[in-house]
Amino acid sequence: MIRRLIRQAGLFTVASFAWKHRGTVMRGVDLARRAPQLVQDGRTSDLTTEARAIVALDGPFGDETAVRITGVDDGAVMLRDNLAGPSLEAARGTLQAVPNVLDVRTEGAARPTVDDALSTTGS
Repeated sequence: MIRRLIRQAGLFTVASFAWKHRGTVMRGVDLARRAPQLVQDGRTSDLTTEARAIVALDGPFGDETAVRITGVDDGAVMLRDNLAGPSLEAARGTLQAVPNVLDVRTEGAARPTVDDALSTTGS
């Protein structure tokens, strides 16, 4: 009985921590998916820079899932293009303090939203 309570308390603690840092968890999963290709291509410095960027973003953006890194290329950190305004400027300020980060950009491609797709098919 006590073991069961301890397991449940441990599970609750892990779930609580993951929820409070859900943005960081998502960015970490994104990096984990890209890591094998980065290592295979010999881009371990970009891998390290992105990991440092994730740690830096944890403080101010730990629970923000909108701040997502799509990649790092020779010191240029690419963020998803759905970030704008004060959040983008805060993220840029945080990331520019990370070693080896030379530039912070957003994706320039204009992707259609679900609303755009529905409005064109409904006409």
